[in-house]
Amino acid sequence: MHINIKLLCLCLYLMLQGFSVNAQSIRTVIRKDGTFDIIGTTVKINNCYPALDNKLLKPIGIKVVDKVGVKTIQYTLIEGSIELRFGYEGQALKIDVKVNGQQRVSNFVSVLRDAEVTGANKVYKTNSQIMGFGGVKDWPSKNNDNSSCAGVTGLIPDSGYTMVISTRDFRKYMSYINLSPMILNGGRKLLDVVVITENVSFNNLPSFYFSENTSAYDGMRNEAGAIAKVMGVKTEKPQSYHWCSWYYAFYHLTEGMLSDYLKGFKTVTPPVKIQTIQIDAGYFPHAGDWLEASHKFPKGIEGSAKEILANNYKAGIWIGPYMVGNKSKLYLEHPNWILRQLDGSPIVNMTYYGEERLWGAMDEEIYTLDTSNPEVMEHLRNVFRTFKKMGFTFFKTDFMLYGAESSNNVKRHTPGKTSIEYQREFFDMIRQEIGPESFWLGCIAPFEPMLGYVDAMRVAADISPKWQGATNMFDESRGNQHINNVWWQNDADAMILRKRYSDLSDAETKSIALWIGMLGGVINTSDLFHDIPKERTELFRFLEPTEQKLTSNIPSLTSVTKSEVLVRKYPNQKSWAILFLNRQDEKVTETYNLKELIGINNAFCFDWDESQVQSLGSKTNLSVDLKPHESRLVYVSIDDKGPGKMTLGGVQR
Repeated sequence: MHINIKLLCLCLYLMLQGFSVNAQSIRTVIRKDGTFDIIGTTVKINNCYPALDNKLLKPIGIKVVDKVGVKTIQYTLIEGSIELRFGYEGQALKIDVKVNGQQRVSNFVSVLRDAEVTGANKVYKTNSQIMGFGGVKDWPSKNNDNSSCAGVTGLIPDSGYTMVISTRDFRKYMSYINLSPMILNGGRKLLDVVVITENVSFNNLPSFYFSENTSAYDGMRNEAGAIAKVMGVKTEKPQSYHWCSWYYAFYHLTEGMLSDYLKGFKTVTPPVKIQTIQIDAGYFPHAGDWLEASHKFPKGIEGSAKEILANNYKAGIWIGPYMVGNKSKLYLEHPNWILRQLDGSPIVNMTYYGEERLWGAMDEEIYTLDTSNPEVMEHLRNVFRTFKKMGFTFFKTDFMLYGAESSNNVKRHTPGKTSIEYQREFFDMIRQEIGPESFWLGCIAPFEPMLGYVDAMRVAADISPKWQGATNMFDESRGNQHINNVWWQNDADAMILRKRYSDLSDAETKSIALWIGMLGGVINTSDLFHDIPKERTELFRFLEPTEQKLTSNIPSLTSVTKSEVLVRKYPNQKSWAILFLNRQDEKVTETYNLKELIGINNAFCFDWDESQVQSLGSKTNLSVDLKPHESRLVYVSIDDKGPGKMTLGGVQR
């Protein structure tokens, strides 16, 4: 027998390095009764079995076929069949699912139902929408724990390999990983992997992927990147650095006020180099009447767009395209254009029946346009086309969740598709009309259906001029950092910089600003640069980004630290920025090892902010003492050169 010595040596070498030839890190065990296990290096999912409408299959026959590289389980039912195919794509286990011959389309197809997870104690959740409780969480223990995960989900052990579960195709269906609270299962950790079909069809169900990584963050970010590739995501637009009117003027903005703001911005020297002035809600007489002149903009909105452009800014506009007010001209002329419940009554998404009307609300009820109606689509096409002709190239579309109503819960003008299909047809139209060059910011939106369309996405609740008002912003921006600049630029919301009419202290204002600036996503404010203290304007100027996106990582993501930590690499300078932030109401003191933060044993460190750079010398460890809500920014360099006049965003001045 002839033995290839070179091949044998290569195999032995790879085995010694921790690899195996023609083997995947995640494997399956399939039994004759149709149950199967998904086995990772550390985490295992045991006793998996498919279901329809949350009921385990009761097949009249089961056949397991094992061919080279592909295993198949065929479940023959009284009516039709379900087939699961197991293969590999790269290092990820891939499960394809096919449903055949069913006379009635189920609402839920579970690739696996009530499967038991061992080896994992925490989960890493990706939001399906704003305020979705993303990030690393304990496995839910109580009934009221938020237990639904979407997009990408990590199963995290105390040590070892995190297993990541995802679908990568969201062009037709939403998919979820549902975690069953342990109180319901005698302490066991059970999960479901589900496709929601909305009782529409079983065609082209998405595949599910199971991968693993020693780093929970890297595993989640890598899988988010795989999804972005399938969904055609483009992230080449520069990081947005802009001003919006909302948190200063709210509904009360007028064209005269906007003119005054622009004149005031001219008095600031050197100028704050924001790219865009975005007009927020309030320019229209009623929701839905976007192109109608209001008493606050009697000349119409086009004049304001031209004035913004004349001041060398890009012009931005807010619009809630699904929204229709009950007093709007649009609703009064076209009551048949709105989305209705199965009983024919309108879907009411907002109500303003009380004193909130005094705050500027112009309608008592807000309805939803039915974009399955060709007339509605043509109307909205004209709205976006007109805004683009006016000169707007920045679009903030709000309340996009209104179009996510499940097709099995509503009456549509043209039925037969899932809510995601209707949404993506609408999003296609918007992108066609605003053009690929326009910047599109989604808000209160379904995350996965907007993949490939928007350039940025709000991930957190509205900010407020109180420290407690930033709680959700901190939580959600931290929990969704793995998708930042992978799916889009995350928008943590506008930062409050004003000193008047704010309960934020100087330290709190600075901590929030530095946190948002470090993340690497959208940076914006609604405060007036000529009307706030000079040092607050300098703080915002310090955040100015370069065209090269610098996304911070979170070294303490799966460990317990007293402070929040963000680390940003400056590749051209061979240096880093490290932000330490104390969210607690008491003083914290901690020592951090530099190697654990940036991967090198020692380096030159500098205390750094918008006003000063102070050398700390060569350091191996950094000791941090922070008062409540205080932060500390440290610049770290391999050589003894400090940041000079560079901004936190990397701009050399």
